[in-house]
Amino acid sequence: MWIWMISVFPYLWLEMVYGMGIIQLIPDYPTINGSVTLNVMEITPNIGDFTWYKGSKPEIPYGILSFISPNSPVILHGPLYNDRFSAFNNGSLHIKHLRTSDEGNYTVQIKKTFENLTVSLIIYQLVTKPRIIASTTQLKENEVFSLTCNTVHAMTIRWTKNGAGIPSGSELFRDNKTLAFPSVKRGDAGEYRCEAQNLVSASTSDPYTVTVAYGPDMVYIKGRLNVKPGSSITLTCSADSVPPPEYQWKHNGTDLQEKTNKYSISNAVPENEGLYTCVVRNPVTLGTAIDSAYVNVTADIAVGSSGLTPIIIAGVVCGTALSVIVILCVTYLLYKKYISRLSEAHRGKQDQSEIYENVVDLPPKMNDSFYMDLQYKSENVYNIIIR
Repeated sequence: MWIWMISVFPYLWLEMVYGMGIIQLIPDYPTINGSVTLNVMEITPNIGDFTWYKGSKPEIPYGILSFISPNSPVILHGPLYNDRFSAFNNGSLHIKHLRTSDEGNYTVQIKKTFENLTVSLIIYQLVTKPRIIASTTQLKENEVFSLTCNTVHAMTIRWTKNGAGIPSGSELFRDNKTLAFPSVKRGDAGEYRCEAQNLVSASTSDPYTVTVAYGPDMVYIKGRLNVKPGSSITLTCSADSVPPPEYQWKHNGTDLQEKTNKYSISNAVPENEGLYTCVVRNPVTLGTAIDSAYVNVTADIAVGSSGLTPIIIAGVVCGTALSVIVILCVTYLLYKKYISRLSEAHRGKQDQSEIYENVVDLPPKMNDSFYMDLQYKSENVYNIIIR
């Protein structure tokens, strides 16, 4: 009975003796132009003869090589053999200089165990070095803007700005290949990179610097505005602008032909007095802004760093002190007058009370004429006292 089972089920008996083998890829993720070993495992060390085929079945037209080892190993070449293939006595197949055409199924036929083991080979491509492409090279604040990470064979893409995360107002599209700004802000300016990754490689782009044009804002003229004849005048115009703005200076409306942010006069004369205007223009946004300052050229003043003479400062201090003294004196006089009026009113109330203390009650049966006469007299007495 056992002999019959062995003759009828040879594969079952061999599996019980040797066990089913497997094929492992080394490395797990072979890359283009690299190499891979189709490593046969869990087979007895004395594997004996074997043949490799390209495909999922052991078909002769797709044979690669056969390994025969009676005394010394002999390798027979099949129809698909080339010098990139080699075999090991443990049944493994090695392939070097991998190409995309090497992808597919591979089958090894082990003659001793009558096993056919199949494995699928996938060749992975290295990601190409990413390159960032911008939607525009002259970017203005509040415009729509995007950056695209141009790469091949990437499974994931990650963006950074100045080595950190991307701005909160930005959005990602097309599997993170596109970084979009619905309304770009000046704070979005900086150095951007994109990193492409897959299972076998990673690559980072060169930095791309985003410049956001804005302004000019906060135009301001600084300098001494009160000078004596013969001294120098230096006015500096500052503005918040990207890129740096163009400057134009005017004196009382006349163009001074000065194109920098500074205007200077080494020897001031009275004719240099007047209104100086700085006109600032951004060459990208085409926005303009101005600021003006009046410069006094006077011989009668000694100019301090603040633009006020010591005489003016002393006059202001003295005038302020005198005003305080006058206010205090007027307040004191008004207060005395108020106290005096209160005293007089108090004395008047005392005199009136004395008059009414001398009035006696009338008899109950006096006629009306006598009462009216007495009332008239009382009113006259009251009026005389009041006067």
